[in-house]
Amino acid sequence: MPGNIKGLAVAIVVLALAVTGIFAWRSMPDVPFTAGPSGSGPQNGGAPDAAEAREDPEKLRLAAREAGANELGLVPILIYHYIGEKEGRWTRTPENFRRDLQELYDRGYVLVPLNDYLDGDMDVPAGESPAIITFDDSTAGHFRLLEKDGETVVDPDCAVGILRDFGEKHPGFGHTATFFVNAYPFGQPQYWQKKLQLLNEWGFEIGNHTYSHQNLQGLPPEQVAKEIVRLQEHVQQAVPGYKPRAFAIVQDGLPEPYETAFSGESGGIKYKHDGVLMWAWSAARSPYHKEYDPGRIQRIQVFQDQGRSSLVNWLERISAQRYVSDGNRETIAIPDGWQEVLKEKHGKKLVVYKPNEPMRTPGREKQATTARGVHVTFSYASSRDRWNKILELTENARLNTVQLDVKDESGRIGYLSEVKMAKEIGAGRDMMPIRDMLAELRDREIYSVARVVIFRDPFLAQKKPQYMVRDKNGNPLAGGVWVDPYNKEVWDYNVELAREAYELGFDEVQFDYIRFPEGIAAHTAIYGAKDDRHRVDVIAGFLRYAREKLGWNRVLSATVFGFTGYAADDLGIGQRPERMAPFVDYISPMVYPSHYSRGNYGFANPNAHPYGVVDGSLKDFRELVASTGCRIRPWLQSFTMGPPAYGRKEIRAQIEATEDNGIDTWLLWNPGVYYKIDNIIT
Repeated sequence: MPGNIKGLAVAIVVLALAVTGIFAWRSMPDVPFTAGPSGSGPQNGGAPDAAEAREDPEKLRLAAREAGANELGLVPILIYHYIGEKEGRWTRTPENFRRDLQELYDRGYVLVPLNDYLDGDMDVPAGESPAIITFDDSTAGHFRLLEKDGETVVDPDCAVGILRDFGEKHPGFGHTATFFVNAYPFGQPQYWQKKLQLLNEWGFEIGNHTYSHQNLQGLPPEQVAKEIVRLQEHVQQAVPGYKPRAFAIVQDGLPEPYETAFSGESGGIKYKHDGVLMWAWSAARSPYHKEYDPGRIQRIQVFQDQGRSSLVNWLERISAQRYVSDGNRETIAIPDGWQEVLKEKHGKKLVVYKPNEPMRTPGREKQATTARGVHVTFSYASSRDRWNKILELTENARLNTVQLDVKDESGRIGYLSEVKMAKEIGAGRDMMPIRDMLAELRDREIYSVARVVIFRDPFLAQKKPQYMVRDKNGNPLAGGVWVDPYNKEVWDYNVELAREAYELGFDEVQFDYIRFPEGIAAHTAIYGAKDDRHRVDVIAGFLRYAREKLGWNRVLSATVFGFTGYAADDLGIGQRPERMAPFVDYISPMVYPSHYSRGNYGFANPNAHPYGVVDGSLKDFRELVASTGCRIRPWLQSFTMGPPAYGRKEIRAQIEATEDNGIDTWLLWNPGVYYKIDNIIT
């Protein structure tokens, strides 16, 4: 919640306690407090008994629902390397670091110790979320001491100074962080012992990052143990008896065997870690999640990613699935639908409640991450017999997903839409009993994706000529099939269609043709609502706007040209995957081998090398979007366009290339909706 609201809430609570003296209530953050008719106490007319409230299942559920609790949600563990004067890939300025803390505070996060996370015992107020800050490499900007007026003081622009100052000014937020150190940390060798002592005294944690910042990959186990033990002994020179409980891998250098990162011995001295932290890129699992792995804890690097804070990108991305506390350390509170990912042994009382609004659930996420299916046009699906063939295909080819046109390249909609613009121009067609079809897919546990074509919309351009893109002479560009990507009303029309698709029951919406028209004439074309933004900013801006309107509680994806992963620019159409990725859950590159040019990925005829082209393209896309957390779900070619003809061999090669890249989700495209089971099934 915003800082001013936090302050107001604290003031109200303090005033209530002073007036009524109900100090028993203060120790019970899980019990909702609302003024009764007299304005003097809890709803039941007096301070409830603490033990009774903590045992009453209904009160526990009510408290969890009021807090919006989800203690199986994601935890952001942030990583910084340098705090310095110039922002860069590895450096955060003091001012931006302060902004990061403010961002966390405003969004209802509090800082918790990494060791509490490892123990599964985080103390977080009801309705708020834990965040963990880590620093690798113990560089000078992390902790600097200055001589001032004969005294040694903390530099207010180093990380320790900023954290302590912010924590003091924002009560309840905390200032804790974990510093993964190497030999003689933080520069200023005359102070290294004093600095470690002060960190320990002030409630910070010290982690092991090897003595000499050593990449452990390929090292013999005895050398790995020596690096870790030597750093542990070094820390104990300053803080006797202190044993770092966490270890941070250096440069993704994984030791072999991996267990040596956890425990070992060198020179008769033993070490044992409770957690091993990886480099990036993901928020971390809750310690109560069955897939929580203390040996591979994920982190998020904070930096300016394509001009936008990676912290903001990630906090937005996890907003609908973040860890939210019920304020009761004796319970694990989760919304209904999350039980399947709770680990068996957790030592807490489980509280499951019905959320006020539908939430993203692990089951739905698993469907999305393993979606394998085909594209279907609404014309094809309008026939019951043909629709039955699609249902049979999904069963017999072991598919689990159907992507169905909502608004296609013609600008028409396959059902009678209730969206205002669609009704006004008559875009809807009564071709599909859409609700019945989606219910049928749900009953069969088939994941449904709504395809909404955005800026190629000849029907809207015809009915609303003011939106049409025209060439420099004022004539309809390309026959009048494009509408203005700058136009806010065009944006709103498509966002409302997406909203309607979710309300109808689609599991996901995928935007297609999110681009400017191609070709030389398009560069000099007339766009009625044009402003000074670059094409890339316009396309990314549309996706950002759509996400803000639709929220993160729904799965949203976007289709892009496969060649945008290979190209150095936007191809003149405004598509740059790394700029689009922060606002969608999945980016779907059309990695059709027939669409690549001679020489791409080293092939004279890329179309004849489906495995190599798809493999190379997916590697390019993964590198481009890795820092954003966006997943990749490629469109694969299930049609023939030039030699060779595409059959089982070529289609299976693309599927295998996708899976060999660790991607379990893909979609097949055939414009005629012609798919053969034998070409798909293993």
